[in-house]
Amino acid sequence: MIILKKTVFLHSNKNKLNIMEAEKYNDEIDLVEVFNNLLKSTYFFFNRWYKTLVVSIISGVILGLGIYLSGKSTYQNTMLGYSPVINPVLIVKIINSLNEVNKEDKTSIQKLLNLPAIEAERIISFEADTVETVVLKPAANKNSHPVTITTIGIELKYKDTCNVINFTENLIKYINNNTYVSRELSLKKQELESIIDQTDKEIVKLDSLQKALLKNVGEKPSIKKGGLVISNDQIENFYHNDILNLTARKQSYLSELEHLTGFEPISRFEPAKIKGRSLVKTVAVTVGILFGLVFFILLILEIRRKALHLIHKK
Repeated sequence: MIILKKTVFLHSNKNKLNIMEAEKYNDEIDLVEVFNNLLKSTYFFFNRWYKTLVVSIISGVILGLGIYLSGKSTYQNTMLGYSPVINPVLIVKIINSLNEVNKEDKTSIQKLLNLPAIEAERIISFEADTVETVVLKPAANKNSHPVTITTIGIELKYKDTCNVINFTENLIKYINNNTYVSRELSLKKQELESIIDQTDKEIVKLDSLQKALLKNVGEKPSIKKGGLVISNDQIENFYHNDILNLTARKQSYLSELEHLTGFEPISRFEPAKIKGRSLVKTVAVTVGILFGLVFFILLILEIRRKALHLIHKK
């Protein structure tokens, strides 16, 4: 009895293993069939629609050539500017914010920069960024030495022709009339005026002291230990250098006050450089877009056709 049960149990396990192997075999057959069906479907799809796809490629080439030949030339100019008072990063933000307005609303950019309507339409973009630039700075001994400063680089792109000089001047005015820039310039102006006033007082004070000493020495020379006599020439030389240094500092402050500005150009926009559209790139992109669109539409139509076929078959 026990032997019979073991035999039945073994036969039962053997049957289960056979069934599992059969299912595994069937799964492998299904994967192969799916792959074959996919290849057949792909073959029949291209066999059915290859003419349409070829026409889409030819149409894309023709359309790309048309876009390339009809497109207007794009011009590109660059300039460098500098702000002795305002943080260059802030100037960059002001210019790029204005550039965003230019992209969205040409009427607004025309009013903000006081440009003719036709020129505002021709401007594509003007993007700014900080640039580390080496410049020559005069030293006290009148020998210039190179220093690195953070400047603002602006890249202007436009179509056809554009009055770049007019655009540059109006852009500079717009930056300098900015509320924050104007406030900072006003504070800097007050600071310089205060320093100049203080320097004038120091010059007057030294001059008065010099005159008083000269008068005193003129009446009775002052003799110190060792027989040292302080003469008029010695007094004049002693104060003369200090007065000259203060006067030079005052002139420097006056010059800075005279040229005080939020943004000034270091180099104006260079002669225009034509940024031409690439023929190969234009055609390739046009063909790719048109071919992809046609392929997607045909694929939808083919799926719909097969779905209807299966429904009618049932």
